Amino acid sequence: MKMKKPFKSKRAGALFAAIVLLIGIVTVSIQYFNFVSQTVYHESVSHLTEIFHQSNSALNELVNKNLTYLHMWSEYLQNTSSESEIRDYIDRAQKETEFSNFYFLSAEGNYQTVTGETGYLGLQGNLEDQITQKKDIIMNATLPGKPQLLVFACPEVSGTYQGFEYDAIAVAYNNSDIVKVLDIAAFDGSTSSYVIQSDGRVMINHAVNTQKDVYNFLAFLREHSDLSEENILALAKKFQQENSGAMLVNLDGKKYYLIYEAAEIMNWTLLGIVPADVVNASMNNLQFRSMLIIGGIVFSVAVIIIIIILKENRLRLKRKDTEILYRDELFQKLSMNVDDVFLMLDAKTSKVDYVSPNVEKLLGITVEEVQKDIRILEKLHPKDSEGEKSNYLENLLADEQCERDFEYIHQKNKERRWFHIIAMGSNVEGKKKYILVMSDRTADKKMNQALSEAVRAAETANRAKSTFLSNMSHDIRTPMNAIIGFTTLAVSNIKNQEKVQDYLSKILSSSNHLLSLINDILDMSRIESGKMHLEETEVNLSDLLHDLKTIIGGQIHAKQLELYMDAMDIQMPVMDGYEATRQIRAINDSALSRVPIIAMTANAFSEDKQTAISVGMNGHVAKPIDINVLMPMILKYIK
Repeated sequence: MKMKKPFKSKRAGALFAAIVLLIGIVTVSIQYFNFVSQTVYHESVSHLTEIFHQSNSALNELVNKNLTYLHMWSEYLQNTSSESEIRDYIDRAQKETEFSNFYFLSAEGNYQTVTGETGYLGLQGNLEDQITQKKDIIMNATLPGKPQLLVFACPEVSGTYQGFEYDAIAVAYNNSDIVKVLDIAAFDGSTSSYVIQSDGRVMINHAVNTQKDVYNFLAFLREHSDLSEENILALAKKFQQENSGAMLVNLDGKKYYLIYEAAEIMNWTLLGIVPADVVNASMNNLQFRSMLIIGGIVFSVAVIIIIIILKENRLRLKRKDTEILYRDELFQKLSMNVDDVFLMLDAKTSKVDYVSPNVEKLLGITVEEVQKDIRILEKLHPKDSEGEKSNYLENLLADEQCERDFEYIHQKNKERRWFHIIAMGSNVEGKKKYILVMSDRTADKKMNQALSEAVRAAETANRAKSTFLSNMSHDIRTPMNAIIGFTTLAVSNIKNQEKVQDYLSKILSSSNHLLSLINDILDMSRIESGKMHLEETEVNLSDLLHDLKTIIGGQIHAKQLELYMDAMDIQMPVMDGYEATRQIRAINDSALSRVPIIAMTANAFSEDKQTAISVGMNGHVAKPIDINVLMPMILKYIK
């Protein structure tokens, strides 16, 4: 019973899903049918509009051409009085333009042809008003025993021909000749086309079957269509406003496309009626095939759903196994390309159910080693950081998580690595499991260490710069004091030229030293950018000491002291500088034994400096001698 209930539930769920799917397919089919119907309508209307637009253009071209000819002929008649020349000219024009008849027309509607035939032209309109207004005229006309005519008249010229006084000249075409322009070869000759006036009167009729005897198109719609009076009046208004458009109408129980377009002539409208089934023949065939295909798909889906329901119990386990296989393969491929190790272990037995294969790349241990004993991870901690002794997973509940940071030693390359571990509790089929995500943060750790070292280096550099500037400010005061002191002495002894020259030379020496200090300060930017270059030059030690004594002489005299400086080479054959220093320090006279001694030597190693200090020297200056280094050291011991 416990097995049947889930199976019945699954079958009911599958059946419900099948019903929902069928409803969805039917809904989509209906929407598709509506979409196809709309597409068929728009495509058909677009096609018909293009065809009737071409016919409309041909009609406009015919009208404009005949009116243009009439204006040309009017100008000729004004300049010609010979009846024979007029007759010959009209004959040539008829052969060229193929009109049926040429008329000299009076305002009352009477006419005479070039051959002398006379009569009354039954024009459907107020001819006299239009002749008076000198407007071009296009009207229907009827003659006894003859087909209906379309007459083009031009009142631009008046005169007399063979004794007949005329007010306009006109040409006429049989309707059969005009409708050739409107002849639409498409749709197997089932198209009816009309040229109507704004009130619905038909000017040109090129209709088929029952639409032939149409004299007023609006009246025809009232009698044969399903359009309401309101719709017909709205359509008549569109004709009056010279609008263009298309619509579906039902004539005597059959659907037709009604296409209308303003003709731009005498407020005429060109319209056509085409059976919808003829226009939509190809589209209907496509629609029928589409519906057959959709029906076949619906039927096939229904059959497939039934088969799936019947085989659901047998295929369920197979699908589940395949899904697990694919998921495991996907997860393994994913884990091999990330720096995270994934583990799942049983909370009760600590048995590892799963470990991602990238554990060997990140920790240097195999999947088999981890599956055999999870405690192998504890052996990876460095000796100086054994990690957390307590079991941090012990109190972790389901749907809870905790985070820890550990250090491990990669077992193959012995590299120290840092990991951030997220542990989550979970229940899987009633069993408590621990899921561990071990994220390798070694790169982040090293980057943070590098940043810390960079900060410390920057702080050290800043302190060194501050110390340098502090010392330099003291060093600058020394030559400044010398310059001021000697300047004062020079002013006091201005009449003693020899002393003034001596003082000025000392001022110049102090000024050069001050300039070198200022250059050193300006060179700080070069030192920081690594562009500073040292230049070694020969120097006269005696001159250097003399300049040094000159610079600090002012301060010495101010303290009522005397400065004596002796220079001795450290490397002497009988007694070198080290031995001389020892003997000086051994003199019983305390004033002599404390005399400052500074080593100036090319031996610049740290052990050389230690040796100089150990024998009693006060300082050590490496060659080449830099006065900016030597002078502060001397000042240190004479204060």
